[in-house]
Amino acid sequence: MSIGLRFTGKIDGPQALLEAAEVLAEERNYRLSAGESGLKVVMCPLGGELTVLWRPEGGESGPWQVRGGCVSTPAGAGLHRAAVELLDSLPIRALAVEDETGFFRHRNFQRMKEEHFYPWLRTLVDVCRQESGKGVLGMSLCWDLEQYAPEDIPDTVVTPMGRFRLSELVSMVDQGGIEPLAGRFFLWNGRTQDARFYRNRAINALWERCCFAPSCRSIEDAAVNGSILDDLERSAKLDPALPLPRGAYEEVCALAEREPALPAGPDLKEEFSPGYRKGMITHALGALRLTLPGSCLYQWEAWENGGAHLWSDASSDSPVWRVTGYRVREGEARFTDNLDRLNGVEGRELKGGALRWGWREVREDGEPLYQAVCEVIAGPALYLLTAACTGPEGLGQIAQTIGGISIVTNTARRETVQTQKE
Repeated sequence: MSIGLRFTGKIDGPQALLEAAEVLAEERNYRLSAGESGLKVVMCPLGGELTVLWRPEGGESGPWQVRGGCVSTPAGAGLHRAAVELLDSLPIRALAVEDETGFFRHRNFQRMKEEHFYPWLRTLVDVCRQESGKGVLGMSLCWDLEQYAPEDIPDTVVTPMGRFRLSELVSMVDQGGIEPLAGRFFLWNGRTQDARFYRNRAINALWERCCFAPSCRSIEDAAVNGSILDDLERSAKLDPALPLPRGAYEEVCALAEREPALPAGPDLKEEFSPGYRKGMITHALGALRLTLPGSCLYQWEAWENGGAHLWSDASSDSPVWRVTGYRVREGEARFTDNLDRLNGVEGRELKGGALRWGWREVREDGEPLYQAVCEVIAGPALYLLTAACTGPEGLGQIAQTIGGISIVTNTARRETVQTQKE
């Protein structure tokens, strides 16, 4: 259930299209990436991108065929308008656009919102209305199921724009209509990148991306913290009367070692303070579910033959986790005998699999480390997890994390995706 547009057309060649897209991206403060077969213009978070793919009709001299599209939800009607206006400006001939909102034809922004985006949002509120008061867990709206899952809180819903009580969303619409909720739920609900756009972009980053770690910890922390502060300060300049998350702003200022610069103004008062990564979050690697502190940064650690998923927090003494996955060609995976030489080996059954783990003392750069090694089997998949800590007391934290490991079967995964799309 989404709103968007698709298009086809012709160009003289990729280079001319790419050069025009570069100019437009710079003018409008968009991000552009390109490859051999197409380009992507990112206009905002939450999938806010226009994709253009090309291929020659005959020879390399052209003409070339292009096709592409943009999915406008959950970012909002402002993204849809921006995508249409970007198409207007690109050198594409014989442009044919399939726009389910009709905006490409009639260009009536308010009509598009009232006829398409607001009914779409009302449908989500109706789902919340049906589940409110039932103590539901694990409910999310417009959440990317390929990324981490935040902690569960009964009768709440996880969204890219923050956590809400189900009853709160329902009462907001019942008492004030759909417009107030649209201004908070959609990242880009206005015609332009106005004060609400910058505030909502900061709110999304606070909830979804910010680790609430010092900017000096990593380049990623510095970039996220800085963008949040810049967006909130820009929002305040554009509309001093717009409520802002001032407590979170001051918290990030301290992390970035930056003097607060917001003028006096209203505070955005909400029950839950940003963000998801202040708590524990659950990562999905195939069927494996691993719950770690949200402050841990992720990276892919490349090896000579393969690599590992790695999570660490350089600002604390928390363990460094590595996970690699293997798959047997036939039958079910089995535990290896590599754990037999470890200390304190123990195992347990999981729904859909099993695990075994133990620990050993190792030395790195002459310093002693304690390393836990865990194997998890799930059907034909074998997952190898290691966690290193500096002292024996860290093994207790590691044991607690291993105790929370679970397996999600393919059937359950499909049911989850289906539920989110209904």
